[in-house]
Amino acid sequence: MSNMEKQNEFLYKMSSHMRAGLAEVQKNVNALYRIDELEDYIGVKDSPIEYIQAALTPLIGQVNDLQDYAETVTHRMELDLQEVDVYAMLDSVMTIAAQLVEMNPAITLEEDIEERLPDIEGDPTRLTQALLNLIHNAFKFTEKGTITVRVAREPGNILFEVRDTGIGIAAEDQELVFEPFETILEDKNDTRLGFGIGLKIVEHIIDLHHGETWFESKAEVGSSFFFTIPI
Repeated sequence: MSNMEKQNEFLYKMSSHMRAGLAEVQKNVNALYRIDELEDYIGVKDSPIEYIQAALTPLIGQVNDLQDYAETVTHRMELDLQEVDVYAMLDSVMTIAAQLVEMNPAITLEEDIEERLPDIEGDPTRLTQALLNLIHNAFKFTEKGTITVRVAREPGNILFEVRDTGIGIAAEDQELVFEPFETILEDKNDTRLGFGIGLKIVEHIIDLHHGETWFESKAEVGSSFFFTIPI
């Protein structure tokens, strides 16, 4: 086993252990909400229980991302393939996207979804994750303007696109976009920074569906991220 393979196995074991531990913490925090003596602290901003819950939520999301990345590099990620109603999937995705708009009224969310799209074979949970990762990125790097979700039929494929009018990506940085743990931001303390693995996870999910992933971008103009799923 190479050093890289050993590191990936360690990452998988570490992230699995962390996710199991956080799940146990979350279960016990949820139990606190059912204790009558603590009812005066429920829903009260900055109360100890709400503070713990608020701190726990992003940690769980980050560890889940690490676990997904670890499954990607150790080839453990598996799909639950089924017939996917594209419109049903988009309903849930756009509901979450609309909630992101509420957090930043300077952004307009638009849909450009073709009618009479066929069902596709895929894993609805993973496809939803891939599309939401692109949408979250678009919101992260767009202070104001428009984010558009477009879905269209092509010969042999369904095309998904998330287009934004955000900061865009300079030509010299574009080779880093799908590289894990890389960032195009100069300020390494920027609050928008994550682990830099979201797009790599998207790419892997789409690869497992035998689709393709790519992007087009121009600095200070915006970006479009695409993926296709075979029909």
